[in-house]
Formats: sequence, C-alpha cells, structure tokens
Amino acid sequence: MDFLFEIGVEELPARYVDSSEAELKKLMTESLKEERISFGSVKSFSTPRRLALLIEGMAEKQEELHKKSTGPSVEAAYKDGKLTKAGEGFLKGQNADEADIKIIENEKGKYISVEKFYAGKDTAEILPDLLNKALKGLTFDKSMKWSDKQFRFARPIKWILALLDNKVLDFTFEGIKASGKTRGMRNFASQDVVINNITEYESILEKNYVIADHNKRKEKILESIRENCENDGDQVIINDYLLEEVLNLVEYPYAIKGEFNKNYLELPEDIITITMETHQRYFPVKDKDGKLANKFVLIRNAPVYSEAVKKGNEKVIEPRLADAKFFYDEDLKVKLDQNVEKLKNVVFQKDMGTIYEKIQRSEKIADYIISELKLDDKKEDIKRTVYLAKADLVSNVIGEKEFTKLQGFMGEVYARHEGEKESVAKGIFEHYLPRYFGDILPKTIEGAVAGIADKIDTITGCFAVGLIPTSSKDPYALRRAAQGIVSVCLFQNLDIDYDRLIDTTLEIFSENKEIKGKKEEVAAQIKEFFKQRLLYILSEELDKDLITYVINLETKIGTLKDRVKILEELSKTDKFEILVNLLKRVRNILRENKAQGNPVQEDLFEKAEETKLFDYIKRLEKTVNEERFYEIVNILLENAHIINDFFDNVMVIAEKNEIKNNRLELLQKLQKLVDRTIFI
Repeated sequence: MDFLFEIGVEELPARYVDSSEAELKKLMTESLKEERISFGSVKSFSTPRRLALLIEGMAEKQEELHKKSTGPSVEAAYKDGKLTKAGEGFLKGQNADEADIKIIENEKGKYISVEKFYAGKDTAEILPDLLNKALKGLTFDKSMKWSDKQFRFARPIKWILALLDNKVLDFTFEGIKASGKTRGMRNFASQDVVINNITEYESILEKNYVIADHNKRKEKILESIRENCENDGDQVIINDYLLEEVLNLVEYPYAIKGEFNKNYLELPEDIITITMETHQRYFPVKDKDGKLANKFVLIRNAPVYSEAVKKGNEKVIEPRLADAKFFYDEDLKVKLDQNVEKLKNVVFQKDMGTIYEKIQRSEKIADYIISELKLDDKKEDIKRTVYLAKADLVSNVIGEKEFTKLQGFMGEVYARHEGEKESVAKGIFEHYLPRYFGDILPKTIEGAVAGIADKIDTITGCFAVGLIPTSSKDPYALRRAAQGIVSVCLFQNLDIDYDRLIDTTLEIFSENKEIKGKKEEVAAQIKEFFKQRLLYILSEELDKDLITYVINLETKIGTLKDRVKILEELSKTDKFEILVNLLKRVRNILRENKAQGNPVQEDLFEKAEETKLFDYIKRLEKTVNEERFYEIVNILLENAHIINDFFDNVMVIAEKNEIKNNRLELLQKLQKLVDRTIFI
C-alpha cells in the first residue's frame, strides 16, 4: 500500500518549514516501526503552506507478535504461595493475569514468565491514531490557538489530505476531516485540487504552481536567477543561508531584478548587502567587472514577472539604504574612544557587569597571554585592539539594531577611518572569528589574542555566575566560544596552556565579581567543559581514543595535538599494539597488587631482566625530564621486548614479600613514566 498525507496551513515562518518536515517524517516512521507496520521508502515535502509525506510499500497489517517476557525469580515472585509486590508489578507491566504465568528454568534458576500473542491489526485502523500523535508531537518555539480550537500549532490548519491506496482515509483532526483534495498556489491556481492518484501528487501540484520538493524548488530559484537576472553579464551573489530562507518563503519562485540609487554605493559594501539580505531577503548583484552594482534580485512567489512588484520593491529598498547612510555618516563624527566610554552603561550580564568591565578583564587576560607567548613586541597593538574591540556596539549602525550582523566589521571600518594601525583595525573584526562552524579564522595576532581573551572571559564568567550550558540550552554560545579558542590556537600555532589560562581568567574575574560556588570546583567544571570541546575539535581529524589518552596529561593545546599526531602515526605499526598490550598488563598487575611508593632496591634483584628493566626505566626517565616526546615514544616502542622479557622470566608475585614488593615498585615506576607521556 502507498500512503499520501498532507497538512495545509496558513503560511509558516521560513524557519519552521524544513525542521517541521523532518520532524513529521521522523515521528511517523518511528511510530510505524513501533506499531510493527513495515514500509518501503518515505519521501517528505514542504512549502510555506504545507507539510507532506509519501510512504510507499506500506504493509496492510501489523506484523503478528509473540512476546515472551521473563520476570523475577520464583523466590522473589511468591511468598507463602501468594504473589509478592515484585510479582504483581511484573504482571501489571505485562498487562497480564496470574493465570498467564509460566515457570521457566535456566542455568540461574527458576523464574516467572509471561507469553502473549498479539494479532496484527489493519494498517488503516491504526493510521489515524499515528497521524494524530505525529501532529501533536510537532514542536515550535512559538505556537498559537485560533478560532474555537484548543490545540496549538505554528499557524492555523486549513485542510488535510490523506489517501491510502488512492482512497480517502477516515481521519479527522481538530474538526477538519481529511479529503483527497489539496490547494494550489494562492491567487494563481485552484484552491480545490483533486488528487486521484498518489503517484501524480508532485506533478499535479506543479501544474498548480506549487513545487513541493525542497531541492527542486531550490533548483527552480537558481534557474530563474540565471535566466532572468544574469543574462546581461551581471552576477547574483547567492549566500546559502539566504537561499535556504527564501526557498521556504515561496511555493513557485520567479526572480526579478531591481535597481536603487547609485549614490548609495558610497557606503561600505557590507552595509548594502546586509540591508538587502537581512531586511528584504534580496540577493545583491555584482557587475561584469566584479564590483557591487546598484541592483538587487528578489524572489517573487508567483509563476510570472510583475513590473508592479519590481517598482514596489525598488521603493522599499531606498528608505532602508537612506537610514543606513544616515547612521553611517553620524558614526563617522564620533571617535571610537568615546564609544568605549559609553560601554560603561551597557550591561553584558547582570552578574558579570558591563561590557566596559568585560574589556578591562580582557585586557588583563591579554597581558597574561602576551607574557606566556612572549609577544611583547606586539603588546601595544594587541592591547589597543582589545580596548576598541567592542566600541562599535554603541555606534548608530549597530546600536539601532538594524545591522547587528556587522558588529566587528563596522569597528574595523571606523578604526581604519580614524587612522588606527591596519593590524588593529583588522583585529577588531577578527576578534569575533570564528562566528560559526567553518568560518574563517583570524590572520592577525591582534585579532587572535583579543578573541581568545574575550571568549575565555565569557566562558569563565558564565560558569562563575552559574550560567552553565545544558544539553539543550547554551544562550551565551559557550561551546562555540571554546571551540573558537581551540581553532584559533591551532590555526595561529599558539601553544596556550588552557588549564593555566582558565585559572588566571577565574582569578581576574574574582577580583571584583562574586563567584557562585567554590573557586576550585568552578575551575574544575570549566576545565572539563573546555576539555570536551578540545576533544570534539581534535577528533575531527585525529583518533579519538588516542586524544583521550593524551588529553588527561597535556594541557597545552598545540603540544597536545602534536603528541596525538605522533601517536597516531606510530599506532599504525605492529610494535605499538604489542607495547599497548604490555603496558595494559603492567596496569592490570598494579590494579590487583598495590605498590607502596618506596624506592626500588637494586640489591633485591634476582634476575638479569630486573636490572635491564630498571636501566631502561632510568633512560626513559631522563628523556621524560627533558620532554623529548617523540624520543620517549620511540624508546618505548623499540624496547618493548625488555618489558616482555621481564614478564616471561620474572615472577612478579614472588613468595618473598620484599622481592614481590620491590618488583611492584619497579612496575609502578614504569607506569608513572608512561602516564606522564602517553597514558595508555
């Protein structure tokens, strides 16, 4: 059997379309599996006005089920011939009676058991309940009630289509009865479209100017842009995030190119493109020479061109750009230093203080980083970057909430206009990087250090005042901040000790802010959080198990990566596996037989293998103290036979206690050295 389901609504916000399509598909497929209804392929569709599923190859009935459940032992289930609470609880959980109990016996003893047979029901009988459950399972961050309905949904539900093998399924939801009808594009097609054959669903909709498939609609947008807007040499700038939003604003797209006054091209390009993309959902345009043109592309939700729509949108963009120019011109009259003073009145977070206080902390953190990394020749420029990094937040362009995406960028523009050093101006923008996964990373040391200082202050401050991220909520984007620090350090080869950085930052924060909880416990929480983010970043290219070995011992970000890379290369050899097994054997012996931490006594050695192992340990110890990691691992690999010979010829658990204890101390010494290096 094939099943087609569509729920029609008033226009959904673009951000809900893809997620609701995916969620509906997930909820239905999971429910079908739970109800033992087999099916073949599942295809989902969505537009602003509909969510739909096409499930092919669905079974006519549930699979039959023979279910055998084993409960508590007979001794636990009965007392004096009567069921105990444990026995009654088992029966209740199985929806069974005492008469259904069978006694089974296995190697562990006798247990009570229940066997039940469930006949398969018709799929048509079960589907309405599954649909009802799926629709009520859809989640939205904002929902509404309408008319006399009590049910909440993102937008009012207008129609339901439900066909099972081309017959209407008996299903009603919130007073709306399912039919075999759908609706075409509003104003351009019929609002009473009959679907007689499930396989024709997509083609019938397309005839009525609705492209239900997400990917086909995207291709249609790109095709329309090429044909209607790039046939004169112009090139449309298509950002993926805007394309994804626009395709969920339309059901049948048509690209139209408009123009605006050339005088606005005097503005920084990003202000123009942000105005178009963020506020109007327009695509910017470059001319044949690659320069930003005084043109834009809008995507109309219609199958045809409209001169009136073009003119109307041209009228709308002009005042937007006029506002941007006014804000920009006003900002050029104010020095960034003056803006920094204004930040004394802007609260970052009530327990963490103002943004100005955050800058002051970041300056101290930057001092620490400069000292640790020996960047004294760059100190003045780094400190200037940190000081000005947030100045544009109170500029007119950013402060009016019109162009918040330009924070950092506008700071760079204004700093360059005021004659700040190029590296300082660039660093102001770069200190926000990376802003999202896959974003570019700072190329200047000024931007890198300013960004690390800002991000670690945010992370530490949030943990200190109890704003700890959960699995579902991270309002201050602390995960992204921690990953950003790691990415910047690796990109810039900044071998920062994150453990010491966190301790220093927490100390700076506590100078004039209250920490909620014991400082040591808060520090431990931050370090564990940071360690998990570090593990996440490194495991994208390196072996996760090897990272786990090293991450508990090394806290310098660059050194940690280098050591894991060395181990990963060496781990591909047979020698490495042999060494790992030998060292695991050492660990297992010491787990069962504790050493006391006493010095190894050479005069108690009875075998040559003990002396060889002790000499090997002393050589290894010298290399460890000199921190020559590659040599340490090579010594371990090349001399694994010494450990192996020791186990082959020496009885560690000797009859004489003093001999046994001395051998355990020898192995303990070896293990401690290994723990300081590769922790296997």
